[in-house]
Amino acid sequence: MYAGGGDARFAMEETVPPGYVLVDSAWTGDSFDLDSIDWDGRDAVSLGGAFRHHRFERRVMWCDNLYPLRFRVRCGDLDEWVIVIRSVRGVRELGTGTTGRDSEVLLHTGPAGELVSRLRPAKGEDSLDVRAHRPRRPGAPATYPSALALSHGRDPRDRRELPEGPLLVEVTEGAGEWSLEVHEPRPPEEKRPGFWGRLFGR
Repeated sequence: MYAGGGDARFAMEETVPPGYVLVDSAWTGDSFDLDSIDWDGRDAVSLGGAFRHHRFERRVMWCDNLYPLRFRVRCGDLDEWVIVIRSVRGVRELGTGTTGRDSEVLLHTGPAGELVSRLRPAKGEDSLDVRAHRPRRPGAPATYPSALALSHGRDPRDRRELPEGPLLVEVTEGAGEWSLEVHEPRPPEEKRPGFWGRLFGR
């Protein structure tokens, strides 16, 4: 656990094994931004925050075990914060579906299907952003997570393909109560004949 106040930079005291880790952060102020930084001090991975009505964020990030993880915190001078980095073991199973609030990280181990997501916004027009992180080999090139939901409005909802597990499902945007349901994949739509096909009986 790492705790402090105001803007700060810090590095973990030990190098964690290669793999995904959870990054939990909590803060007191209205403005908070957390990023991992590389060896040269440049922003590497955005880990949330930034003018949220809630005061807690959970994200997942990949660690290559090249050097101890380093982070940059930006917030108000009088704001206090706590950051916990831990293993992804023990995260909730997605199963056939689940509900939650704000940010979360889940584990999908089932077959490919369809993910139906819906957000009940906390206020006004909010967004729902859900991403999938696939397993990686240490040293393999970094890959961007794939989108499982990306919608906004007064009643955000989305329906997208869910790849076969295992993969980590990260809810990065979801200010309010959300639900995720796993459905069997829809059968492919039968291609209807065009005008000339109908004309000649094809």
